[in-house]
Amino acid sequence: MKMANKSETKAKILNAAEQLFAEHGFKDTSLRTITGKAGVNLASVNYHFGDKKS
Repeated sequence: MKMANKSETKAKILNAAEQLFAEHGFKDTSLRTITGKAGVNLASVNYHFGDKKS
């Protein structure tokens, strides 16, 4: 299986977050929901962004 590079992973997270924030709002979207939709692990969000707000 091919591993995604850093920019692909970051783009997956951003795309998932953007869609979920539009559908459910920032407050009602969890990091777990974002990572599930993006198909990445929680550590990826922390690595690329630090936290949900970032």
